[in-house]
Amino acid sequence: MKINSLDRLIGTYCKIVMKEPGDEKARVVSGILREIDHDSQFVIVESRDGFGCLNIDAIVAIKPKH
Repeated sequence: MKINSLDRLIGTYCKIVMKEPGDEKARVVSGILREIDHDSQFVIVESRDGFGCLNIDAIVAIKPKH
């Protein structure tokens, strides 16, 4: 995932498809993209379950929801 394109999505509600190494199926996280830590390659997402930290390398696709 290209990091510069992620910066435009900060503050928007997104559907994020991710697949961790070793997982058989991809999983979907929906929430507001709050912050991107470029140094440690993490994305902070606020979902209905609370805040979560996702690895940028595990993200397969992001679709903004308006």
